Amino acid sequence: MAGARKWSAGVVTLAVCMSWLTGCAKPDYNYAQLSPSTAPAGNVYFKVPQGWTQFTADDISKAESSWSADPTAKNLLAATAWQDAYDADPRPSLIHVLGTQTPQAPIVFASLRTVFQAESDGATTAALRDMVVPLSTLGSNVHILTDDKISQGPARGVHVVFSYVPAAGGPEETVDQTALLSGGKGAVYLLLVRCSSECYTKNRDAIHSVTASYTIQEDPNG
Repeated sequence: MAGARKWSAGVVTLAVCMSWLTGCAKPDYNYAQLSPSTAPAGNVYFKVPQGWTQFTADDISKAESSWSADPTAKNLLAATAWQDAYDADPRPSLIHVLGTQTPQAPIVFASLRTVFQAESDGATTAALRDMVVPLSTLGSNVHILTDDKISQGPARGVHVVFSYVPAAGGPEETVDQTALLSGGKGAVYLLLVRCSSECYTKNRDAIHSVTASYTIQEDPNG
């Protein structure tokens, strides 16, 4: 993302050692903890299966560097407090995460950004649903699998799972999206997990473990 960022993102591996066992068992998950920095929001926690590759903040920033040529994208990056990304592919690449092609293995993208003043009045449930893909305009071209209103403390938002074909002749993709507006309506949290629909079915339990673990902790003023 553009500019200097003050954020902390740590992946803490938690393992439990039992004295009657030989050593520590390899943990099944890595645990992400991300702080809001200057964004009017709270801390975010979630877990990702062990073996899924995490990309560094520098990696993500470099991959997005060309976006600064677009004024809208440049403003979005400037408003972003942090981003976190993972790829389950044996040959991980940020192209799988940030690109437009359908990944063949699960990818995870999480972010937190400040809401623009012009967006504040339009920060509705429908707008959150359309954050990544304009679901409201796809009609019969999208199959909605889950569409729930959710809340975590003062934060309110949606959890939507949908399948669609992004490009004619291409594979169907399933997207699992969690988007919430902070309690003070000053920031937007996003968690995105996606891959081909075949991949999603095969990895349903692993993907669910990520989305079910997503936790926001913010004070009532958000």
